[in-house]
Amino acid sequence: MRPSPSTKWTVWARSKFLQQVEHRRRCGEDPRHRGHPEVGEVYDAKVVSIMPYGCFVEFMPSKEGLLHISEISWERLETVEEAGIKEGDKIQVKLLEIDQKTGKFRLSHKVLTEKPEGLRRTPRTSPPS
Repeated sequence: MRPSPSTKWTVWARSKFLQQVEHRRRCGEDPRHRGHPEVGEVYDAKVVSIMPYGCFVEFMPSKEGLLHISEISWERLETVEEAGIKEGDKIQVKLLEIDQKTGKFRLSHKVLTEKPEGLRRTPRTSPPS
């Protein structure tokens, strides 16, 4: 069967096709750039603010989450600064969970690093009264 004379054919050069793919990726068709975060994805995040209990990071445009101090490193940290993290730093995080009730994001950096051999968690002690 032959196409009718009114059928329009589009011929794409390979470079034009690759430009379109790159444009789509930048515009939101890549899961890391889409408006919907996906559990299990790894994101390049920017540290927005430091708190005593962790740091807030922007891991997607207009998507921020808490990177809890216990999820920064396998070693026990007293402060976020002990890990060498400051506002404006770039850090990779993995989205572990999205709370269904609150919509909050559970992020981790330590799962992206290898656990040191023989590491034992030291229990937290209460501050002196």
